[in-house]
Amino acid sequence: MKVIKEQVPQGGNTKIEIPIMRTEADIDKYYGYMKNKAGEFVIDAKLIGEYNYYSWRAQVKDDYTFEGKMAIPSVRFYFLIRSRRGVYVEVGKAMNNYARAGAHNVFFCKEECLGKDRFFKEDNVEVITIAISEAQFAEMACKYPETFINIYQKFQKEGNFFLRSEQCFVTSFQMMNVLQQLKNSHLLGKGAKVYADLKMLELFLLQFQEEIADHSYQYCKTHSDIDKIHEVSDRIISDLQHTPSISELAREVGLNEKKLCYGFKEVFGNTIFGYLYDYKMHLAQQLLLYTEKSISEVALQCGYEYLSHFSTAFKRKYGITPQGMRETITNKSLLRK
Repeated sequence: MKVIKEQVPQGGNTKIEIPIMRTEADIDKYYGYMKNKAGEFVIDAKLIGEYNYYSWRAQVKDDYTFEGKMAIPSVRFYFLIRSRRGVYVEVGKAMNNYARAGAHNVFFCKEECLGKDRFFKEDNVEVITIAISEAQFAEMACKYPETFINIYQKFQKEGNFFLRSEQCFVTSFQMMNVLQQLKNSHLLGKGAKVYADLKMLELFLLQFQEEIADHSYQYCKTHSDIDKIHEVSDRIISDLQHTPSISELAREVGLNEKKLCYGFKEVFGNTIFGYLYDYKMHLAQQLLLYTEKSISEVALQCGYEYLSHFSTAFKRKYGITPQGMRETITNKSLLRK
């Protein structure tokens, strides 16, 4: 994975102290101070599945350093999406990191630490942060020890550290794509949580195991493997009110999760959740065209608790809302009369 190293810009500095952050809810204090001091500021903070997702944009009006203590045992991805002058982060006295736009890093926070975030005058900054708890990372390491156990043991032993000290990783197209998919996970309706789990795992795998992205390998080598993949496709569409997790599907058909995910892509040319999404949208289209079910009934039948999520997903697929499609059908029927 490529890394980039830059010289930190020089400039004046206004220091702003922030109260200690002990929970993810306390992160709001940090953004609140930025909003009041740094200039124009927009924040989108939410839970995606069980992961804390923060996306914020700021027009920085002067040179600022925000300084405060954090005591949230967690693993945190930082993606600098947009910036003309970059962002400088310092943790304690020994760890520092400077990032330009298109770069990212991962911070492992085991114990309380003093952090400083430095922003530069007349810059437009956009950052995405995704945090998972120490317990969630421990579960991931136990489940996939061949990929994560070494970094997890380092986390337990060394405490706080950047995955790449001083330097940052260049954010790949694949990682940006996963970030967008995470943001849009609600489009899967009741399958949103398990989809978010899969995408978060994929983000970690892209970071820690680049070779996983080599799709030239043939995963389905026998007719039995292919039959199991088709069984998975039947299972995920048989009950749209419940979306099984990847681990459940793998256990039910007798494949490991890696073989299941990449084998499914080989057989169907689509990911498991991409296939499920396409199926739901096709079913919704047919129900709107050929039945008199209300849009709410169609949404429920396709596995969506919230009508707004269904409408967003449908419009993303067909470029028109369910209501718009229903009205088009009605108008055509009236014209024929």
